Amino acid sequence: MIDDDLLPESSVPGLIPTLNNTGWMTESLDEISVAFTDYAGNIDAESLDIGCAYGIATLMALDKGARILACDIESGHLDILAKRIPDDAADRYRSKVGTLPDVDFAAGSFGAVLASRVLHFLTGADVEQTVTKIYDWLQPGGRVFLVADSPYTGPWRVAADDYERRKAAGDPWPGFIENYAQYLPATEDPKKHPAFINPMDPDILHRVCVQAGFEVLEDRFLTGGTRWSTGRDHAGVIARKV
Repeated sequence: MIDDDLLPESSVPGLIPTLNNTGWMTESLDEISVAFTDYAGNIDAESLDIGCAYGIATLMALDKGARILACDIESGHLDILAKRIPDDAADRYRSKVGTLPDVDFAAGSFGAVLASRVLHFLTGADVEQTVTKIYDWLQPGGRVFLVADSPYTGPWRVAADDYERRKAAGDPWPGFIENYAQYLPATEDPKKHPAFINPMDPDILHRVCVQAGFEVLEDRFLTGGTRWSTGRDHAGVIARKV
């Protein structure tokens, strides 16, 4: 759990609001993200935490000895993260402001990449482009760790039956909700949320990874870090560049 006065206050136990109205950062890491921190801490190559928010995974990976490049769309998140980096890890840390899928890095730059709870803010085409780029950014044998919100969590969980019908009918992106605001309570300001949302299950992430050239090592649902967890809150994948 995080106890840090640098972070914004939250009205939702277990979640920290972002500064740019694109959801929340969890106060605890899921198992796929923890696996990233373990892996990154045991390789010599630099690793990438993209969509890092306030850097919960970055901080844990640094604590395990990793070299990390933290990247986020919001410079304010990185400003806060920079103040939280321990002095003894400063030489293993750097950051970059970047927006998916436009941000880019040189081929073969990283030994591991984490994209946790960021892909569901992208359209299907942008998810595919992002995962293809990650394949290029990784060194041979490098691993990608992906976590996305599922159709069974958040305000959009009421549309889970529709998700399953669309998936069964062959829709490649059955979770895409063009008008996110329709699922928000009347008390919520739509301007404080993204315009659309694209939740997905492990099958979707698996497919996108295989299309990009990865060998999938693991894919499964993950439990969320709040008291409302359903046990299928997130989709997670670990895959290897071959």
